[in-house]
Amino acid sequence: MKKRRRRKKHSRQIIISLLILELSVIVGLLLYLYFRPVAVDNMVLEAGSSLPDIEEFLIYKNRDGSFVTDLSEIDLSKPGDYDIKLKVGLRTHTVSLHIVDSVPPQAQLKDLTVLKGDNVEAKDFISEIVDATEVAVTYQEAPDTTVPGEKEVIILLTDSGGNQTVQKAGLTVLDIRSKVTVEAGTNRAITIEDFIDDNEQEISFITDLSQIDTSKPAKHEVLINVNGRQVIGYIELVDTTPPKASSRNLVIWKNDPLPEAMAFIESLEDVSAVTAEYKSIPNTGMAGNQTVAIVLKDEFGNISEQNASLTVKEDTEPPRIVGAKNQTVYIGDSVSYKKGVYAQDNRDTDLEVKVDSSKVNLKKEGVYDVKYYAEDSSGNRSELTVSITVKKLVVTQEMLDEEADKILKKIIKPNMTKLDMAEAIYKWIKKNVSYTGDSDKSDWRAEAYRAIKKGKGDCFTFFAIAQELLTRAGIDNMQVTRLGGKTKHFWNLVNCGDGWYHFDSCPNRDHVETFMLTDKELDEFAKIRGSYYYNRDKSLYPATPDEPIKR
Repeated sequence: MKKRRRRKKHSRQIIISLLILELSVIVGLLLYLYFRPVAVDNMVLEAGSSLPDIEEFLIYKNRDGSFVTDLSEIDLSKPGDYDIKLKVGLRTHTVSLHIVDSVPPQAQLKDLTVLKGDNVEAKDFISEIVDATEVAVTYQEAPDTTVPGEKEVIILLTDSGGNQTVQKAGLTVLDIRSKVTVEAGTNRAITIEDFIDDNEQEISFITDLSQIDTSKPAKHEVLINVNGRQVIGYIELVDTTPPKASSRNLVIWKNDPLPEAMAFIESLEDVSAVTAEYKSIPNTGMAGNQTVAIVLKDEFGNISEQNASLTVKEDTEPPRIVGAKNQTVYIGDSVSYKKGVYAQDNRDTDLEVKVDSSKVNLKKEGVYDVKYYAEDSSGNRSELTVSITVKKLVVTQEMLDEEADKILKKIIKPNMTKLDMAEAIYKWIKKNVSYTGDSDKSDWRAEAYRAIKKGKGDCFTFFAIAQELLTRAGIDNMQVTRLGGKTKHFWNLVNCGDGWYHFDSCPNRDHVETFMLTDKELDEFAKIRGSYYYNRDKSLYPATPDEPIKR
């Protein structure tokens, strides 16, 4: 019995061992499958090639994978080593990408024709280069362009990977000058001989030189035909000639602003712009003569010098007052003290003339002093005294009639009725006499004369000139005086053959026409004006018709 139990126990142990062994094998297989390599360790790519698909990076082409690295950041044209990460299943793998350049550069070269002494670089021979990387172009030995003739040039093409190609090109050095230098503005004819020493060369201008402006400094490109080949040459117009000039002498006043240096230059010749400056600054605060040196410099640095004389004058002469004179005026007149008066000066213009007329009384007879003053910018001052004689105007009837007749001759036309003439007189007074509020009521002739000569006065003045003109025109008229009120008012009564009517040529604030009014019209207007404007002693004056005058 015990023996049987031992056999069963032993069998179970064998089975368990087998199960453990089988499980170990399965686990080992799974671990191998998970950790086995699925991506290549290294990949070599020729520079300039396209990046292979992800399958090229995998050992087992049937596996799916994706790039973790951003491949757009890799420059496939530049040799170098890059780590590329990719994901296969749950694992991330790293592949070393080696970009190499093993292909020598290829190029197309061209032959060149240059002028003697020209600088020619190796890259000038290249028409086209084909290579995945940058290519350096160098000479095996730089050609000597100072020696004319045909030469073979060896060009070395070396790319970034160190691959090198050696190619040959032809260089023809022509024995002509690449540049001819001529002084601008000299009008010297430029010929083909200026470019060549060897008469055996067949050379001619393609460019029309007549179209080149030789008066100004500049560099002009010209095309030249040399032995059937077109080459480029240059005509350089230079300015090496100092400015030519003539100077002028100047005169200024002491302490005046210093003139610009160019003001001393009378004539100037140069093919480029010229500036002028003082060699040393003159002294304008010292009277007398001094020599100034003017330095002329053109824009190409050529310099010349001109001497001139500067005379500094001192102003000691006062201005002269012109036009101020003794005057005789009449009481009530106004005086324009500055009319026609000005100051003359040896230096200044438009000087102000000041007037002191404080002692003049135009309302009182007498002789009064008026003083004039003028001062120039140097402080020189002048003074002139004149007299104003104020008199009372005595107007005779003959004087007044003469002036009145001049007016009537202008305003009275043939075949006018008396009413027409009265209206013409009324309109002339309204247009030519202005109200000022003052008059000499002791002399109606003087006031009428004042109205004609001065064109101003008060209501008495208007009455007086109306009385004179109406009388000289043959129209009956009389004076009317206000009764009551703070001040007197004067106007006229006029009879043109149809009865007496009121005639008041003095302005009123209501702008009402007061020509040929009846008593009734005048009284109605007086009510509007108030202040006894047309109040009068009606017993002293003839009554007007009841009806307005027919005009």
